Amino acid sequence: MSGTDEGSQEDSDDQQFVKTSVNMTLSERLKQQALDVNRMLNQLEKDFAEEDCQTYYILSKNWFEKWKQYVNYDNVVNNQSVPNTSGQMMPQNFNHDLIEQYVNECFKYYPLSTNPWNLWLRPNLEEGVHYIVISQQLSTYFNKYYRGTNIVRNAIGKGIEKKVVVNLLKFNAILMIPNTVNYIAQDNLIQFDKEYLQVDENTTLYDYYSTILKTVPTFRGNYNNQNGVRIWRYTNDTDPHKALFSEIKKQVEDLDFNDDLVFNFTGSPVQISSDITFKSLNLIDKDIIIIEFQQLNRPWCIRHPSVPVEGKCEGCSNITVLNFLCVCKKVSYCTEQCKINDERFHLSKCDRLGSDDEQVKSINLTTTSVKGVAGLSNLGNTCFMNSGTQCLSNTYSLTEYFLSNKYFEEINEDNPLGTKGQLVRKFGSLLKKLWCGDKNIVIPTSFKKAVGQFQPMFKGFQQHDSSELITFLLDGLHEDLNRVKKKPYVESKDYQGRPDVEVAKESWENHLARNQSIIVDLMHGQYKSTLKCPNCSQISITFDPFLTVGLGIPNNKQKSIQIKVIKSVVSIETKYINFDGSKKKISLQEFINEYVMNQFKIDPDSELMYYSYVMNDISDPINPSQEINTVRKNSKRGCLIVKVLNQEEKLIANDERVYLSYVQKAYDSYGHNFKKIIQPQTYIIIKKEYTLAQIHLMIFQSLLPIFCDLVKEDEVNTIEKLREYYEQNIHGKYYTLNNKQNIMQMQKKCIFCNAKNCSECEVSYYTEDTFDTIQQKQMINPNDLMQKIELLVFWNKSPFQNINTGDIYQYYSNQQYRKQIEEENNNNNNNVDDENNNGKGRIIGKNYSSSYLMNSQPKVTLQECLRFSEQPEQLAEDNAWYCKVCKDHVQAYKSMQIYKASDILIFTLKRFKASHGFFKQKLETFVEFPVKGLDLTEFILNQNKPHENFQIEEEQKKLIYDLYAVSNHFGGMGGGHYTAFAKNHFNGQWYNFDDSQVSELNEDQIVSKSAYVLFYKRRIELEQTQTLNTQELN
Repeated sequence: MSGTDEGSQEDSDDQQFVKTSVNMTLSERLKQQALDVNRMLNQLEKDFAEEDCQTYYILSKNWFEKWKQYVNYDNVVNNQSVPNTSGQMMPQNFNHDLIEQYVNECFKYYPLSTNPWNLWLRPNLEEGVHYIVISQQLSTYFNKYYRGTNIVRNAIGKGIEKKVVVNLLKFNAILMIPNTVNYIAQDNLIQFDKEYLQVDENTTLYDYYSTILKTVPTFRGNYNNQNGVRIWRYTNDTDPHKALFSEIKKQVEDLDFNDDLVFNFTGSPVQISSDITFKSLNLIDKDIIIIEFQQLNRPWCIRHPSVPVEGKCEGCSNITVLNFLCVCKKVSYCTEQCKINDERFHLSKCDRLGSDDEQVKSINLTTTSVKGVAGLSNLGNTCFMNSGTQCLSNTYSLTEYFLSNKYFEEINEDNPLGTKGQLVRKFGSLLKKLWCGDKNIVIPTSFKKAVGQFQPMFKGFQQHDSSELITFLLDGLHEDLNRVKKKPYVESKDYQGRPDVEVAKESWENHLARNQSIIVDLMHGQYKSTLKCPNCSQISITFDPFLTVGLGIPNNKQKSIQIKVIKSVVSIETKYINFDGSKKKISLQEFINEYVMNQFKIDPDSELMYYSYVMNDISDPINPSQEINTVRKNSKRGCLIVKVLNQEEKLIANDERVYLSYVQKAYDSYGHNFKKIIQPQTYIIIKKEYTLAQIHLMIFQSLLPIFCDLVKEDEVNTIEKLREYYEQNIHGKYYTLNNKQNIMQMQKKCIFCNAKNCSECEVSYYTEDTFDTIQQKQMINPNDLMQKIELLVFWNKSPFQNINTGDIYQYYSNQQYRKQIEEENNNNNNNVDDENNNGKGRIIGKNYSSSYLMNSQPKVTLQECLRFSEQPEQLAEDNAWYCKVCKDHVQAYKSMQIYKASDILIFTLKRFKASHGFFKQKLETFVEFPVKGLDLTEFILNQNKPHENFQIEEEQKKLIYDLYAVSNHFGGMGGGHYTAFAKNHFNGQWYNFDDSQVSELNEDQIVSKSAYVLFYKRRIELEQTQTLNTQELN
């Protein structure tokens, strides 16, 4: 009898037994089970060696012994009397004791539910001790009466050498896919966890490879399931997981976002052969088997000398064998011709410069070096980082220190407050590329990753504050370069009425005992901080080091409101508008006419509607006669929307208008995990008698600009053409129009589909229902916000090729920006010889030097900001000071003055202030500041540098500083943009650094209302003799 023969006579007997057993007593049924199992076990023992069967099952010996007691097996088969204990303790869950519960499995083999390699057993099981071998017939028999887990195993050999292999070969395994490499590159994966697979050791590599190929389609993702699997072996005598991760990390950490996710592999390929078994590989714990999947239209992740370099050709974009590698090692080509064709595109970003110490040391200034006139690519909301970095790059006394390689001698890798030299190395490498390189654009990928690694606030791609970035960088560089290897404990002494000079010197020496670096030498100054008790007038004076000087801006009682103007679905502009507080009583309509129409270039004949947008929700339309101050307060945590009506909306009479809102959503770009908003909620204007089909067409008409690649204007310039195009090409294909059901209404019947608990049902196009009839179905109360009809446009197909639906608007915006760049570049090239328009000060898409904006804004001077910041401020209640005379915590008055300043003085204008506890508001006050000759004599108490204690002569008392860099911030907190203005050390020319765009500036364009962080350099004594008008503003 075969172990898998289910059509035998015994099977028929089993089936007959099941039919008749219902009429038997429990004792009789158990006796019958004992006899049947005994018969099948004897048959298996008789046939096992000779039968042509390779598949068997195993059964827990422990469970089997309990079952034998349950049915009184021994008594039954030996024809002995059965005691009354029969059937009292039914054994449960057979094979449970054989299964290993917690295994970190790499993945499951195909077929997922039945492949025996997916079931993990306890190690080193022995036949007769832990399990017995049974046939499939016997396994099926047990399954009829008992619950448990079937364990399948294969037999090898023939005759007396035939045996069932139960213990599988367990080995270290890693699944290598592009996402794995991407997670490592983005620091989202910090180590390889130990994961395992198992296999019958007698399986050939060919059969194993075939199983893996069948497994590929079980993974979610676009993988090559024809020949898209490779198997590799990696060995390391210490820790193979750690060694492999380190090997990959070192290669991919500097990859740009558009680079191929590939790395060079030092392991070896596993030969796929029907003559080689897994057992012959002799795998040990120091080995890892790497299963590599290839994603369709993507190169293999692993590059190895044994296989051709295959990937995407940078020239022709085909996935093929790449024979020509660029010197930067980041791009490759299939032919020499492709390399030549791509040269003009790739040359600007080709980076031959390495990042290890010896390579960086060898980089020096040459005749072809750009000498600081190079832009930084925006990696995704990194303009704040680019702005701050360009300002520090043009701090030439600091840059010179890095270019000379002196910093290598002072790297302090043992400082627990530092980054073990990693941050300073990345910064030094970046400066070398900006000054010694020959590329006009530098991609700061590795620098960005280092910044995010050591300050998690900057990780990811959110917009941040350039001032905070500058402070973090300088603090981090200081700790990495701190010459003090072991910081002593320093105890500060009380003021006790001693002279300022004595206390300040003592405080500075204490500071130097723990902090000495190039940053301290160039930039650290000293504050004099005075605290005065409001009750007894007790005074406490301390002298504290500072890196940057924060300057408050005198409040001129200005009001501001964020305005978003929507001209079309792809033409949306947001700005902060400032206005004088005395005009807060004017109507919204008057405010729009005076402040908004010209600022946003709105056609005077346009008809506008207004509503607030706060926290992903919109208000009812706002009456234009409402006071602007009321509108401002209601929009404070969001913005005021000004929507320009289209021609169809304008034709609807005011008393017939119905305001219907809709929002646009799509799945996120990283998989169908959640639906994200890709365009915020807005209104269209309809009539109540409009049919649902007309509403479909109204929304499609508003979305037409995003279909610019598919449809031309003359194809839809009549309502008939619009309807025909929509029905044939758009409806149900690119997006669906759904009912955005309010969660409070889900228990009621949906007004569109009449179902309860409806969630986003589709709004029918082919129906005669009107908006009015839909409303009346549920007796909608127009004043009940919970009952308002809201629609949802859900995108399921992109109107642009190879662009995810969640990114269509960002893609459109990027394309328009590129076109604008090309137009600006063409205009600059055409006008290069025009003396009146020589390109200086030209900043793409922005007019930063508008004299109208400068003159129309209330102004304060930098000196007024300095005086304002010196005024005493009363401490908050939660920051009270302990007065030793009153013996109580008091809200003392605190004043800060600059006692000593170093060569480099950095001012941060405090433009951002807390509003409502969490949100920030930007002060747009215009601050005038000198470009040359800032006289700080009256604002700095001691004219010595912090490390000097000379007696100052009368004629030496002037302290003059000159501006050399500015970090600018444009716009509001949410949608702002940073740039930098900086003066080049070598040619004295001012440049505007707008991410990768660099252009020359005239000196009279430096001072603007967007100035945020100001960098000044102390004028040396030889320059002091120049004739100065220190308050003259350029």
